[in-house]
Amino acid sequence: MIFYSLFLMVFENFVSHWKETIRSFYSNGMAIDEQTGKYYDFVKVKWHDGQCFTTKDKDKEQQFNRTVFQRIKRNGNNNPKLSMFDWMVDFKLIEREDFDILVKCYDKRNEYAHNIAGCLNQFVTNEEKNLLKSLISISNKAAKQWILEVELPTSAPEELNNFIDENGKYNEPDVISGTQLFYSLVLENLKDIIN
Repeated sequence: MIFYSLFLMVFENFVSHWKETIRSFYSNGMAIDEQTGKYYDFVKVKWHDGQCFTTKDKDKEQQFNRTVFQRIKRNGNNNPKLSMFDWMVDFKLIEREDFDILVKCYDKRNEYAHNIAGCLNQFVTNEEKNLLKSLISISNKAAKQWILEVELPTSAPEELNNFIDENGKYNEPDVISGTQLFYSLVLENLKDIIN
């Protein structure tokens, strides 16, 4: 049971993290609808009599959804998760082989989530353990690439210039994400379950 819970947690964390990260990347601001309390990331700014007003920009949001979440159809419907994984390949956060592994993880996640009782009667296979390790590895890889290609070039403080090599790139071994730290702790503490 611990293995299945761990797999679901890692997969759902991966999806949630990247959904929010990518959405924030494309966002042009944030506003809160005072009547519903909901916030939205794509806004139109209007000025009237010296006051600034924001409204939801439905066109920008639809464009974003087409670009990221409506790329792949499965069973006749848009599949936001697989579409997001495909976007990650195009953005060079992961490789096409990683995408294929994430598709297997997605299918395994559905099997576990929709048939957990059936899974409890079985032993965890080495293939399943390796799939979880691959998912963690892909998560770490994507997080590191995001830091190297997006966060550091756009917002790194000058103190981090010490970590730039002669080619103007950050020294990759020196870059560690919070995700990597978290999963290294998970792997260390649950090695008996995963190995």
